[in-house]
Amino acid sequence: MKLLDRIERHLKESHMSATRFGRRAVGDPRFVLDLRAGRRPRRRTAEKVERYLANCDSVPCPAPKLEIEHIKNIQ
Repeated sequence: MKLLDRIERHLKESHMSATRFGRRAVGDPRFVLDLRAGRRPRRRTAEKVERYLANCDSVPCPAPKLEIEHIKNIQ
């Protein structure tokens, strides 16, 4: 299965937006949008995404510390 297909399946199953996934997985909110437009990720970037997806398969995907701090400030 291609990387983009795995990401799309994850987005659907987790109800996560493409921009949130990109920000969490590789720090780039446009990552998935660019993949959809034909971008080919570097090997290290693809490996980082694979690790993120593997971690999400075993436990709920954690939000980055910065995102958690932002949520705390809103409440």
